[in-house]
Amino acid sequence: MNRIVSLLFCATVLFCTAILSGCGGDAGPEPEAGASTGPTYAGTDVCVDCHEEQAALWRGSDHELAMQPANDRSVLGDFDGAQFLHNGVTSRFFRRGGNYFVETDGPDGHLAEFPVRYTFGVRPLQQYLLELPDGKIQTLGVSWDSRPESEGGQRWFHVYGDELIDHNDVLHWTRPSQNWDSMCAFCHSTGLVKTFDAQKKTFSTSWAEINVACEACHGPGSQHVAWASSGGKGDPENPDTRKGFAVRFDERDGVSWMLDRRSGNSTRSRPRTTTVEIDTCAACHSRRSQISRHPRPGDGLLDDFRPSLISAPLYHVDGQVRDEDYVYGSFLQSRMYQHGVTCSDCHEPHSLSLRAPGSKMCLKCHAAEKFDTTEHRLHRAGSAGASCIECHMPTTTYMQVDSRHDHSFRLPRPDLSLKFGTPNACTNCHEDRDPEWAAGILRANDKLPDGKHWQKKLATILSRQPGTRGLIDELSVDTSVPAIIRASAIMQAPFYRDAALIERLAALADSEEPLIRWAVARELQGAPAPLIARYASAMLDDPLRAVRIAAANALAPVALELLPAHAQSKLRPVLNESIEAELVNNERAEAHVNIGNLQRNLRHPEQAEQAYRIALDLNPFFVPATVNLADLYKEQGRETDGETLLRKAIDLLPEQPALHYALGLSLVRQGRTGEAQTELRRAAASTGAEPRMALAYALILDAQGETGEAIAYLNGALEYFGDDPGLLAALINLYQRTNRQKDAAALITRLRNL
Repeated sequence: MNRIVSLLFCATVLFCTAILSGCGGDAGPEPEAGASTGPTYAGTDVCVDCHEEQAALWRGSDHELAMQPANDRSVLGDFDGAQFLHNGVTSRFFRRGGNYFVETDGPDGHLAEFPVRYTFGVRPLQQYLLELPDGKIQTLGVSWDSRPESEGGQRWFHVYGDELIDHNDVLHWTRPSQNWDSMCAFCHSTGLVKTFDAQKKTFSTSWAEINVACEACHGPGSQHVAWASSGGKGDPENPDTRKGFAVRFDERDGVSWMLDRRSGNSTRSRPRTTTVEIDTCAACHSRRSQISRHPRPGDGLLDDFRPSLISAPLYHVDGQVRDEDYVYGSFLQSRMYQHGVTCSDCHEPHSLSLRAPGSKMCLKCHAAEKFDTTEHRLHRAGSAGASCIECHMPTTTYMQVDSRHDHSFRLPRPDLSLKFGTPNACTNCHEDRDPEWAAGILRANDKLPDGKHWQKKLATILSRQPGTRGLIDELSVDTSVPAIIRASAIMQAPFYRDAALIERLAALADSEEPLIRWAVARELQGAPAPLIARYASAMLDDPLRAVRIAAANALAPVALELLPAHAQSKLRPVLNESIEAELVNNERAEAHVNIGNLQRNLRHPEQAEQAYRIALDLNPFFVPATVNLADLYKEQGRETDGETLLRKAIDLLPEQPALHYALGLSLVRQGRTGEAQTELRRAAASTGAEPRMALAYALILDAQGETGEAIAYLNGALEYFGDDPGLLAALINLYQRTNRQKDAAALITRLRNL
């Protein structure tokens, strides 16, 4: 995982909702007290009695082996005294008394022995879950490459490569970002119930089964067992079409794919009208945060989770996967999804293997006489480039050894590489060639989409190039474009602070597409109050939790008298629902920062301060908690308290630009401009600096009478950050004040183009 993106993975920003991506104490079979009643988990052994064929397929799958107790059968790594050196720390792997141990650097940076409790996964790598003295279960970064030796495997390696990660780093294996309960557990076990005691800071997580078993996808099976025990009769007056389950995966029942010889493509015999299977898979095969304590198959995805939309730096600007985005976000971009394909059309759902190897899978629906030809492939038969997936599903390697396919099934776009710096399948393989060469080849063979395709429009929007505002307007209402792309475009609108644009997008609040409604609700946060009152009020009744709570967060700062009577009575319960959704992840500082932000919007400063302090108690290294609390102190006129807080945080994290920026602004407000200039310079010069930091430093230079230096600095900042509107406007102002009207006019044209 890219380090910058990994850090963003754990972070939120001021007054924005954090998306905690879930991967997930000691675990045992007992459910949490107060867990939801209803059907209970029966267990795989019961399922096998009737479903031997499916059980045989599941045996040995990545789901069955997702998590196992550490023993001689499950551990693949070399624990015979093997050693591994990483960044000056030598980790040692050994056995003692039939148990497995790792000697490595602990929370204090000193070497210590830690027991291995569980194995995590099997291929192409296996990770190990170690127990800290306080009982927390953590994922060790040093992992076993389980590939064959001929492929470079059978060795110890670190999932973050050669990056310098010590015990103070947020990515260190002992830190919250590597906690099993919080980041990993839900998707590697069945019937997981995570419980965190905030006072003791301990987990008591439980599961129904340690691995991904039958009921992870089908839901608790006790009522199905009762249905089967009755001979499948049940109540004759109320026949159970779901056979005792909350959901049936019947979207493919009776469906066939019919080949159109003219196009060479197949069409579904009847449209897919639901997303039950895809939503069930997406619960784990997506970048998302959990907002329900007890997600169950059959729920709409947005009722239990908040998935990540397409944005940088998680994705490349044209929508290709970049970070560990898993499959859902890319698959929803595909024409396959648009035409009704589900996960199990290609993957056998129990073994997880493809229903046919390689290109043979593709040729089940795409005519060989049209697509399995040199004219289509532009590669000779039998060559590496002749494989469908090489061109249409390029891989990205994560965790050093894990190559995963992009599931957007897109055409290679070297022309976009030229304009936006995005990768393309052609030069991924032809490393000695450039995108211009590849674009020329495809253009000569009429294989490049025209400029109207949504990929180019999305790339323009996400890179904020000239014309972005109009493209947001255009893309968001184009129903031929995938809903996830439209929703992602909507989410960019607030950057332009254009009330007319926001109102046009808000009119999509009644869309049939859940992702569109959710994006609109989030886009309304920070919009003019009358627009929020008009459009978000009705969204409080949305059937999906993510949409409701996003609407409630938008309405929180709006004066009650502006709301319709219905919204006034409905708002409080949904606000409570929003807080409860955050407390699903109550072990995470991000959740408490989100609660603090909500309480600030509700004008409850005491509750906001309490939430921010809980966040800092859980994770003193979480920068947004410090910045937001300091900002709250500013609102209360407590500048010295804010300064003390920020300086304490800088002692812990001296390289964090957001801390120096916040401190610099505090010092400006206190009239200490000399000290402020030093802090703002440090913020603007830091790795990870943002345009607003460069702008603040330029403005304080000007305020100190160093206008020439400010002009020179802004020109350099524009070269570094690109055409940021704030930087452009500031430089225009300085040019006009110094009678450089010609220079100002040129920048005005650039600003208008934005």
